Amino acid sequence: MDRLILWDVDGTLLSTDGIAAEAMRAAMREVVGPAAPLARTAYAGKTDWQIIRESLPTLPPEEIGERLHEFAAAYLGRLEGQREALVARSRVFPGVTAALEALGGAARQAPLTGNIAVVARIKLECVGLLPLLDLAAGAYGDDHHHRPELVPIAAARAARRYGQSFGGRQVIVVGDTPHDIDCGRANGARTVAVATGPYSLDELLAHGPDVALPDLSDTGAVVAAVLG
Repeated sequence: MDRLILWDVDGTLLSTDGIAAEAMRAAMREVVGPAAPLARTAYAGKTDWQIIRESLPTLPPEEIGERLHEFAAAYLGRLEGQREALVARSRVFPGVTAALEALGGAARQAPLTGNIAVVARIKLECVGLLPLLDLAAGAYGDDHHHRPELVPIAAARAARRYGQSFGGRQVIVVGDTPHDIDCGRANGARTVAVATGPYSLDELLAHGPDVALPDLSDTGAVVAAVLG
């Protein structure tokens, strides 16, 4: 297994039906108080750290970095408090489980997501995907605010975990936004885009992924796209 597949979570593997976004906004408000201006920003493809920076433009970036653990704790607390709703309303996209199972015999698989690590875990756990991904080999939105920096972080973790290096085209980034494509390409990785999020297939193709798929429902096509 000399390849490392790095999967985006929201919009690629699953949807939480807006529960997580609402919980994140509530957590930001809880930490900074009711008076701080909270700007609206698009979430898709961004790290949670970046989203918090954009949502709280009056706070210095270094303060946000220092207080990220407070946001993480408040955010996780909100999601834990809504676990039953998260289980009931979250959904795995068609073909995801079959694709992960099919690729599991050929490559290492881990998340590469803008989610804070503890949030990625609860989302994956609530839809039953946790056993199919190695979370210890992944990278998350509290590792760095800039998504392209997550690829080398994940590769280094996977290298330590498995005793082998992963670089260049041995790494495959799968995601549903241009940010995922750009993140993989910036690190020389193979990029597979999937149009199950807010971007159409044509919009994703315009950013030059190695392969773009309408969804993950055709397991054979997914395996061929990912493994090249």
